[in-house]
Amino acid sequence: MSCCPANFCQFQFPDGPPLTDNPVTNLNARYLFLPYGTLLQEGEVVRIWMESGQTQTVLLEAKVPLAIKPSGVTGQEHGVFLPWQLIALDSGMEEEDIRKWYFHPLHNPETQAVVLKFKHPLNTKPTLKMRLMQWLYKLRTL
Repeated sequence: MSCCPANFCQFQFPDGPPLTDNPVTNLNARYLFLPYGTLLQEGEVVRIWMESGQTQTVLLEAKVPLAIKPSGVTGQEHGVFLPWQLIALDSGMEEEDIRKWYFHPLHNPETQAVVLKFKHPLNTKPTLKMRLMQWLYKLRTL
């Protein structure tokens, strides 16, 4: 897969869990707007990716189908809060483009648009004590 048409920056994704259909703007993204839907399922372990080729493994917490009408985009399930500014920021799109997707030139009424919500695994940062213990272990095993 190439991230640019002139093939200046070619990269291959390593084997692993399935990738999301579209890239995110950063690896800490919590949401992703997919205007043409996805085959990924809730609870599945997936990888989000950036156009630079970096990936991160996350859990797909929710897959919210959207109702796209001339009045705007809303979640089909009642009681689901969708933070549109965060969705736009994480998806790399303008908020107004998402909210008025019905009038966008790429809108396809035959497909089901969705918003994916991700749950990132907890990464513990090493404490000073942990680093000191690692250093002492290295000294002991020399």
